[in-house]
Amino acid sequence: MRYLTRALVACTITSSIMISPFVTAEDTVVTEDARLNIAEAAEHSYERGITLSDLDPLESKAAFSRSADGWRRLIADGLENGRLWTNLGNAELGAGRLGHAIQAYLEADRLLPGDPAVRQNLLLARNRVPAKFDAEGVTVVYDTVSEGWHLLGFETRWWLAAGSWSAFWILLAVGIRRNRRDDDCRGEAGRFSLKTSIVVTGGLALLLGSTIALDVVEERWRAPGVLLEETVVRSGNGDSFSEVFSEALPAGVEFEVRDSRPNWHQVRFSDGRTGWISRDDAVRIGAS
Repeated sequence: MRYLTRALVACTITSSIMISPFVTAEDTVVTEDARLNIAEAAEHSYERGITLSDLDPLESKAAFSRSADGWRRLIADGLENGRLWTNLGNAELGAGRLGHAIQAYLEADRLLPGDPAVRQNLLLARNRVPAKFDAEGVTVVYDTVSEGWHLLGFETRWWLAAGSWSAFWILLAVGIRRNRRDDDCRGEAGRFSLKTSIVVTGGLALLLGSTIALDVVEERWRAPGVLLEETVVRSGNGDSFSEVFSEALPAGVEFEVRDSRPNWHQVRFSDGRTGWISRDDAVRIGAS
């Protein structure tokens, strides 16, 4: 586990170095060593948290908290990727900070859409949120329809769409050429097979291309978020407005941001209800 963590951080650091030509070699070595030390310390604290989970729950949470601090420092330092966010989510979950854990998993899901490990951890964290809403969607970020296509990552779908689109045009050109030559040597079976291949590759390219376009559009117009602390939802952007719910909502409840004012967000929950929450109590996914 430590070897994999070290390799992950080393690869991320290498990528950062490649796009930062003005960093000197001496500064690079120092920065890399410091980051690797932080990653190893975070991993060690996480393992200690697991070991102490039954023996000393308080010390276990403290160890998980130190681990989370380490992963967050690396992310804040520009080493953002899905695996680091997943590590952060695991540590935050162990520390009992449910809202922060769900935030980290949602960030990981944004960077690694459809990753089974991320989805499993996210589902585990969501199941611990005491407040439930009747909703059509499985998640605020991805609705029920998109759940299927996100089993394949964005890059995989892009390459499959490109390959299908290329195959479609090649097969179409072959079909047009055969029609012009009135070539009957292959018979009806050959023509039917060619037409079927054209329809299948064209349909697959259209389907995958549509999911890619929807992902791009969704990334631009949706603004998901999660409550980090227990929060009172109000009918307006001020403490004097009435409460929308009969009690404060717990950390971990997800929403979509509809509007923003100084120190306040207007949000919509998955059951359709809307209200205003303090910015200090929540975080928007993709904006950290």
